[in-house]
Amino acid sequence: MEDELKVYPSQIYTVYGLSRNPFEQLASEGIEDVEAIHVYQEVDMKLSTIVSEVIGNKSSIAMSIVGPLGMGKTQRLKSIAKAIEKEGGKAIYVKVDTNDILKLTRDIFYALKPPRSRTNIFLENLSRKLGFIDRLEKMLSDTKEYKSRDIAEMLVKQLSRFPHSTLLLDELENMQSAREHEKIQFFEMLRHVISTMPPGCIVAFACIPEAYEEYTKIFPAFFMRLHYEFRLRPMSVEETFELVKKRLNRVRVKDTDDPLYPFTEEALRMIHDLAKGNPRQILRLLHYVLSEAAKRAFDPIDELVVTTILEEPKSLEEYIRRVPKDYRDLVEAILYTFNGGPVSYITIAKELKKPANIVYESLNRLVTIGFLVGDPGGNYKVPNYVRKFLGEEG
Repeated sequence: MEDELKVYPSQIYTVYGLSRNPFEQLASEGIEDVEAIHVYQEVDMKLSTIVSEVIGNKSSIAMSIVGPLGMGKTQRLKSIAKAIEKEGGKAIYVKVDTNDILKLTRDIFYALKPPRSRTNIFLENLSRKLGFIDRLEKMLSDTKEYKSRDIAEMLVKQLSRFPHSTLLLDELENMQSAREHEKIQFFEMLRHVISTMPPGCIVAFACIPEAYEEYTKIFPAFFMRLHYEFRLRPMSVEETFELVKKRLNRVRVKDTDDPLYPFTEEALRMIHDLAKGNPRQILRLLHYVLSEAAKRAFDPIDELVVTTILEEPKSLEEYIRRVPKDYRDLVEAILYTFNGGPVSYITIAKELKKPANIVYESLNRLVTIGFLVGDPGGNYKVPNYVRKFLGEEG
């Protein structure tokens, strides 16, 4: 029933007066002028007010942004960075990709200014005569040498060089598997940064709720220092309509009286409910439904069309048949070699003797169109309903 993706070029969307599928990019990274398609909520207004206060009054603020994956945490942090940089300040943005507090702390100092070469690791203008680099390297050589207060003081001193500054840590949940005493060391360092941060400074981090609750129990003294805690909420149906209108408007090549066309309001309500208001899941479903509807020239895309497209396969054979041909070997490897996953893209690449980057991109494509489930660690598995088929076969 399904065919290769390459058989369906962007021209298929002209049936709806669209140049391409506007829902393909799920995350804010890589989207030019992302503010133009961002759906603003109450939290955005509050963040804007806080940033203006810091810039105008040279106050200092510490905050957390908490929400499940796909709720827009990264976009909010990036908006803070952009506002500070616009005023000539320094934004340190670090996407946490490790549970090693030594590496994470290094990443923070690296972000003060990217090195010119691999050999020139730290900032050229750090004070060598005071032994800055030597002191820092020693403290980051081993967790036993990690002096939280001293490291914080060195970081604050560097932030003080700028009229405005911000330290932004994204996906802080990725250090959740660190040893408890190391997490305490790191949060103690952050606590002291917040206690002594210079005027015009913002310290903010983003985290999923589960990790946030764990961190709060481990080191309550740090979280008591925060001035604000923002809990992101799901999108409302009306905000989903706004999201769809903004995305469609960017690729519309033929005028229409209905800004939601080719979707009906009822179809979008269904997609909103299925995604439970999670923006990334809404976009994922919109992308898949629009691409499948265009292939079959459904017009308009109403509730019945959404139900037809999203109806789960009734057997393992039907599931495999729906997978685009170019990607079936990946899915079959996960199914039959790795028992449905989870399995890393590196392992799959080795099994199929394919370039890791190509496998990674293909697997993410399969996640985007709904055939696989991925996680931030780069592991992939089949959806739960497919795992049920595997059990029946056994």
